Amino acid sequence: MLKPNPSSTILYSSASEMESHIVRFIMAEKNIEREIANLKTEEIPEEILDLTPYPTLPTLFDRGIVLYDLSVIMEYLDERFPFPPLLPVDPIEKSEKRLLIFRFTRAASSWFELANTIETGAKKDADNARKTLKSSLIELVPLFAHQPFFKSDDMTIVDTCLAVLLWRLKKFDIDLGKPGKAVTDYAKRLFVRESFKESLTDCEKEYNA
Repeated sequence: MLKPNPSSTILYSSASEMESHIVRFIMAEKNIEREIANLKTEEIPEEILDLTPYPTLPTLFDRGIVLYDLSVIMEYLDERFPFPPLLPVDPIEKSEKRLLIFRFTRAASSWFELANTIETGAKKDADNARKTLKSSLIELVPLFAHQPFFKSDDMTIVDTCLAVLLWRLKKFDIDLGKPGKAVTDYAKRLFVRESFKESLTDCEKEYNA
């Protein structure tokens, strides 16, 4: 078990959950010198639990502070390690990216919430969530097709969130088919990045085996 010390950057991560995967992807993309401990919530070290009211994963320890909210972790990493930047400098563009992240990961009926229902819900709920997620992705095909990344010429944090979701579509038994080709092509552009490959745990590699 990795133990924190003031000079460490340690990510306490779930080996399979999407939020932890996002943070691993960001850290790999920025080539951050880090240690990663993939574990279960109940295995978080006592030293960290003493510093946070929320024993959740992912949890980031850096410079003696503990961060435990996904959005906070993502923005902290982008500011602390500014190259390559994953959020725009312009406040309007940055706000747009923040809203997209909220829409995809945290809003009611977000894509991440649908994914969770697919994995853990009753069969009827999971089937409905699967149909909703598939149709929602296809509805946004023009946005996936318009630029190399999602509404951007450069990769942003939004793409890290989408990449980990799209990597799991096969696991979710979702095939976008011909109507979703632009989404599939977009996903492939992210999946071939060395940073994405590096971010995968052994169990995540099996999702697209």
